[in-house]
Amino acid sequence: MADIKIERAHALGLEKARLLAQEWMDDAAKKLGLTCKLKPGETQDVIKFERMGVTGKMTVSPDAFKLEARLGMMMAAFKPMVEAEIDKNLSHILARAEGGAPSA
Repeated sequence: MADIKIERAHALGLEKARLLAQEWMDDAAKKLGLTCKLKPGETQDVIKFERMGVTGKMTVSPDAFKLEARLGMMMAAFKPMVEAEIDKNLSHILARAEGGAPSA
């Protein structure tokens, strides 16, 4: 099994982070074919996502996004591509929210 771990700190607060997490979920569903389920919490939210060969979760807190994904044996060969796409999408969303230019 291959693991992907991505963490992005931010200073957006929980409400803005929730909005960005929703945007990420929509994008991940469209571009990566992930099925996402949001479990809201008082101090943080958890998004669980899956598709054949991929399971994971993203924790959305007032100061960080923490994503952990597990790739099955068949998807392990695609780890660099999957990791790069997830990282790019999250970085792009954060850069726009923080008023900076998105990184390529």
